[in-house]
Amino acid sequence: MSDEGLSPFRNPAQWLLRTSLLVLVAMLALTWSLELFKDLLPWLLGIAVVVGIGWAIVAVIRWRRSQW
Repeated sequence: MSDEGLSPFRNPAQWLLRTSLLVLVAMLALTWSLELFKDLLPWLLGIAVVVGIGWAIVAVIRWRRSQW
């Protein structure tokens, strides 16, 4: 077995093509994830607000009960 496929310096054109495709796929994945995050952001904020209000209610109830 030879190590011809492992060295990027054997064929710089192939290395450049693979690197370019990797960068392109990474950019597409990042763009897609940001679009998905933009669509989910209102839902995530709404859930955070509901959880925060629930936590505050529980904290106030526990505080008022501990005074007695």
